[in-house]
Amino acid sequence: MKNRILIITLFMALGFVEHNLHGQVANKIDRTQDGQLLGLGTHYNLKSTILEEDRPIVISLPIGYNTSKANYPVLYLLDGLQNIKHTVGTVELLTESGLIPPIIVVGIESLDRTKDLTPSNAGQNVYGGTGNSGIPQSGGAPKFLKFLSDELVPYVDSNYRTHPYRILEGHSLGGLFSVYALMESKDLFDAFIIEAPALWWNKEEMTEKAKNFFKSEMSLNKTVYFGIGGGDGWGMRQELKRYVDVVKQNTPKNFQWLHEEVGDEGHMASRLLLNYNGLKFLFSDLKIHEELIDNFSAKSFLTAEEQLKYKYGDLARRPAEEYFNLVSILIEKGNDLGAISVLKSASEAYPMYIGLLTYLAKLYEKTNQNDKAIDTYLLGVKVSKQYKLGQEDDLQIEIDRLRKVQD
Repeated sequence: MKNRILIITLFMALGFVEHNLHGQVANKIDRTQDGQLLGLGTHYNLKSTILEEDRPIVISLPIGYNTSKANYPVLYLLDGLQNIKHTVGTVELLTESGLIPPIIVVGIESLDRTKDLTPSNAGQNVYGGTGNSGIPQSGGAPKFLKFLSDELVPYVDSNYRTHPYRILEGHSLGGLFSVYALMESKDLFDAFIIEAPALWWNKEEMTEKAKNFFKSEMSLNKTVYFGIGGGDGWGMRQELKRYVDVVKQNTPKNFQWLHEEVGDEGHMASRLLLNYNGLKFLFSDLKIHEELIDNFSAKSFLTAEEQLKYKYGDLARRPAEEYFNLVSILIEKGNDLGAISVLKSASEAYPMYIGLLTYLAKLYEKTNQNDKAIDTYLLGVKVSKQYKLGQEDDLQIEIDRLRKVQD
């Protein structure tokens, strides 16, 4: 453990922390001519034959989209206008940290959420209704789901470089719709962030439907986050518990899920935390699991890296700390060549992190690969110049020293 702490301290000194700060500064936000900052996305009106209206959507592309050829997973965000600001900010933060891959966010503006997001018509004496008339416009979820599957998703796929991995996120009535979509259209979305769902709807009919649904599904390859604020009230917390109890009793094979109550936030205030926690859970397999550490080989590690890229797109990467923790473990075990394999992947995933390059160069020298060490230091000089890190002279000293050894 002491050796690992020393290695980590050395790594920090080599510029890992410093460059995290510089990396954030480097991502500029476009401005309008009068100085207004952009960055939330582009607003469109999508003409829908199914909904018989123009539906406003906001499409937010990840940083680097226009300079890459990669395909990106897509997050479809219900109540998009209400939630786009905090969601885009959270996505960018988690992407920078390597906790999620870069993704496209599609915010779907609500025009009549009681119509679009409810799976059935609310009849007489139903909570939320007025007198005996119920909620006349409710029950439009089947049509709204068809709009997503037949119009919106094809539009996004045909106009942007999308990866097949799709996420649906919804809060409150949006959470209710997400539960409905999970059970009604199994092939449309791969993952769900279901926040404080209004499962009270029509006497908890979604929970009743779940009893047959989960019992009949032998295998369900989905990842689902069920989250709610610890301060949420009637109609939400207990109803969600009853739904997840059904999941517990008949959990299908390959169904990855988590239910948690977050802090003491109420119904509306919990959205930011639930979005953050939900995204981290969906992509939690980006962290390095114990099995890969315990049975490490360069081949198994590189295979696991390729599997992540196949699942989430070519720009998927692990958090930088995960790579480095694995490197420190391998060095403790005397597996310098294995550590080099990990550092090579890490430096490709984070090409701007000079600390990774410097440490890789030192390992190359330690294993008598001086040519590769020099090439890696030269790349470090280029990175230092590009991001104004001021380490060119120190790196050049190392290059000159190694060249003298070769002579």
